[in-house]
Amino acid sequence: MKINKNLIKDCSILMDKLGLTKLEYTEGSHSIKLSKSKSKNFSKPRQDQDLIERKTELKKNFKEIDNSIKAPLVGTIYLKPEPTAKPFIELGQKVKVGQVLLIIEAMKTMNEIKSDKNGEVKKIYAKDASPVEFGEPLVLIE
Repeated sequence: MKINKNLIKDCSILMDKLGLTKLEYTEGSHSIKLSKSKSKNFSKPRQDQDLIERKTELKKNFKEIDNSIKAPLVGTIYLKPEPTAKPFIELGQKVKVGQVLLIIEAMKTMNEIKSDKNGEVKKIYAKDASPVEFGEPLVLIE
């Protein structure tokens, strides 16, 4: 196989953009394996790291997530009505239908996310002041 330097360069750029340290590319019977050590100067924005960590955790717990309350819109999660207030909910707390669980800010509008069932808060997936995507699990209530 003739080494395509542009392919290697493109893969290297992709690794940097995604924060990867290893990448394997296969085409037919030929493959390229690249690895990089983490640079001390390279760091992804904290919100991106939080999002990656949450997605990894979510994949591990798919069945549990399927029963969770999910984000109805894209925005920023807030677990408290204001920074110095106590959170809307805590682990182990009993909640009722219609009770506010958290807020999603989208386009400078605060949207209350309410419980659609009675039960106990088993898990809170969302982190305060972090981004959330549509359909992403927020809270598990059983």
